[in-house]
Amino acid sequence: MSIESQTDFDGIRRVGRVVAEALRAMERETQPGMTTAELDEIGATVLKRYGARSAPQIVYGCPTANLISVNDEIVHGLR
Repeated sequence: MSIESQTDFDGIRRVGRVVAEALRAMERETQPGMTTAELDEIGATVLKRYGARSAPQIVYGCPTANLISVNDEIVHGLR
């Protein structure tokens, strides 16, 4: 995304704050044995609270709100 105005910049800042809150909530609630589906629901709840929409769902049709890796790998695949 190109930031071409103060409005664009302000929007990106708002999005960043919502994403940061979702990540903090997911980190806070993570427990041994928890499934990625349970973790995804926590993040999705935060997004929903702010009326935010998941980019992976919008752009890629991802069935989850978050792309979660269970190890140190960054590669994600959708079936």
